[in-house]
Order: sequence, then structure tokens, then C-alpha cells
Amino acid sequence: MNKIYRFPSGLRLAYKYSPAVRSVGIAVMTAVGSGNETSVNNGISHFIEHMYFKGTKDKSSFEIVEYVDGIGAQINAFTSKQTTCFYTLSIDSQAENCIKILSEILFDSTFDKEEIEREKGVVLEEISMCEDDNSDVVLDMLAEGYFGKNPLGMTILGERDNIKKFTRDDLISYISDNYCAESSVVSISGNLPFDKARDLVEKYFEGKFSSNCKRDWYDKRCETKKSVLSKFKDIEQSNIALGFPSFEYDSKYSMAEALVNTVVGGGMSSRLFQEVREKRGLAYNVYTYNSSYINNGILSLYIGTNVESVKKAVDCTLELIEDLKKNGLTKRELERGIAQLKGNYVLGQESTGVMMRVNAKNVLFTDRIFDIDEKLKDIDNITLEQTRDVIDYSYDLSKVSLSYVGKKPDCDLNKLIG
Repeated sequence: MNKIYRFPSGLRLAYKYSPAVRSVGIAVMTAVGSGNETSVNNGISHFIEHMYFKGTKDKSSFEIVEYVDGIGAQINAFTSKQTTCFYTLSIDSQAENCIKILSEILFDSTFDKEEIEREKGVVLEEISMCEDDNSDVVLDMLAEGYFGKNPLGMTILGERDNIKKFTRDDLISYISDNYCAESSVVSISGNLPFDKARDLVEKYFEGKFSSNCKRDWYDKRCETKKSVLSKFKDIEQSNIALGFPSFEYDSKYSMAEALVNTVVGGGMSSRLFQEVREKRGLAYNVYTYNSSYINNGILSLYIGTNVESVKKAVDCTLELIEDLKKNGLTKRELERGIAQLKGNYVLGQESTGVMMRVNAKNVLFTDRIFDIDEKLKDIDNITLEQTRDVIDYSYDLSKVSLSYVGKKPDCDLNKLIG
């Protein structure tokens, strides 16, 4: 049984009953992330996520994790461009204890000033760690170039100077303005009867979120244009990323888009992997993935190669794209892609952790619960004509962006994409 329950405050419960398992996944997702920030406070959503685990009125940071470990559960959180999510996984008998601790960290955290200053150091180290991962850096640069001044182009971790200056008042004010009942979802998946799930959410969450939020959390549609960003570093591998137009979340082309991605760069049997890596030996790592937002999207293509092969790898990739635009997918690729997508979605149903996150985001962004039968039907109905529409829209070489991190190559990066 899948359903949505709406509370008087505007808070929604996304519910999936799975009596065949003995686990329960509980996620609290709210529509706030780096895509809602400004250059002045970039990084605050992620920093607040950290601070929610730093102590409540009744528990220290250690006592929070000790409590969760003591009931045999798991607790974690993540921040994205458009959401922040806190979640637990546990056996079914510990569901109330899990929802209780989630409520405690979200509504009773103290945001102690000493803890804030200490956590700044932790987040700054996290930024340093990500700066050492050049594949992350090149993809962050790609978003910056592709989205331009749109907040979606900013990093999730934020700017160092911003982190250093955040105050307790900044955090409390941001939470009050952004953590709203109407833009939040509690998602429960697993072996917990609906009446029990509804009663627990009502007991621990209803009426506790802010009801005065007036912000518009939808990202603004942005027009993309060609851009080239580079960072030359004395490292062994050259990291290249290409960005193309992609569809918004829950577009009518979403399934066809996912299929094209699978065929072009989504795995070891994909065209890019087979041609760029296996046949020509031009890269160790090459892949594509789609990122979809409320009103925007980006198709990212990553290539990891050596500096001598930069031009060859990009030229090979663009040749594949030109062939794709000219000839489209084959019937066999369509059939294989459909089988892969169906397998991925059906297997995802087996995980309470996956489903709690899928349902949370789907309800938050579309106000609809995820329906596997409807999704499988959509996949079966994908046509070659739909994939052609996706290819024509996404692989628009007049709108491609490029980012590069590595030793300075012999070629002109600006000329690589025409």
C-alpha cells in the first residue's frame, strides 16, 4: 500500500507498506539546499545539517549516536541542491524510537555556540577533502559554468569565508525561514502499519515545523550557453567534464532520458565506455548522468584521462555524440535499455532505505507517491521516437559547457567544443 496523508499544518506523510520485510526506513526531507542560497550564505544549508547532530536539550552529540547504536539502528543525513534529508533505518520494533530521535534533533537542537565554532573546522576540512578529489572539483566547476548566476551553480559545501562567519543567529533565522511544514515530507517505508505511522508522525512532527515560511523554494529556469572553465594543477590525471541541457524533474521525457543515459554512458556496456575506454584506451573512467531539478536539468559527462590524451578523448566523445544525433539508438539498444531500467526500479523496491528517499522526493516535488506499476508501464512505452526527441534536446553542441582540472594540455580547451 502506497499513500499520502496530509496533516492540517501542510506537512505530508509519504507511506509505503512492505510487510515482507522486518525493517523500517524513516526520512524527513525538506525543500532547502544550496540551490536556495545566495552568494552571501552559500553553504548554510549543509552546515545546519551538521549542527542538528551536535546536541539537543537532553542529549549531547555522543549521546545521540550512542542512543541510535543502542537500538541497533542507523542515522544519517545529506544535503543536495534542493533538499536536506535526515533519515534512520532500523528493525520494525524500533520505529517509534527512531522517529522520536529524528524529532528531537530537528526541534530540540541547541546550536551551542562552542559547538558551532568547532563544527566550522569540521566542515572546512570536508571542503579541503573535496578539493583534493579532482573529479568532484571538475563537476562543481561544470555546474558553475553551466548554470551561471543561478544558485544551482554554487557548491553544496559552500565558500570557506561564508562558513567562517556564520553565527548562531544566522542558523536559527535560516531554519525559521526555510524549514516549513508545507515544504517538508516525512517518508516511512517498511513493516509499519499505516495507522501507527500516521499517529507517530502526528505525535512527533505535526505542528512543530514553522508555519510562517513565505519563501519560494522553486529554482528559476535558466538559459544556458557555452562556457569553458579550467584549473591547471600538477596532477597525474586530467579530469574533463561536459555539460549538456537536460529535462526538469518528472518531465514527460524522464524515462526516455534515463534510457538514453543508460545506453550512452550509464554503465560498462554503454557506448562511451566501450568506445573511449575499451576499444581506444583513452580513459580509465568515462560516464554520464542526469541531474534533474524543479525547473532545470543538466546532463554531465565525465572523462578521466592523461594530459596527452585530452584532445583525443574529447574528439572521440564528440564523434560518438555526432553519430548518436545522426542515427539515434538501435532497436536492440532500446530493448536492452528498457530491461535495465525495469531491473533497476524493481530491485530498488526491495530496499526500505531506497524507497523512503524516493517517496520523500517524489511527494515533495510532485505531490504524488511513487507507483512502481505506473513506472514500469512508462518504461515499457518508451519509443525510439521519444529517445530521438531526448537526443535532439540534450546533445545540443551549441549549448555545451566544458570544465577541466589537470596539467595544462597542448590543445586549446576553448576549441575542443567548437
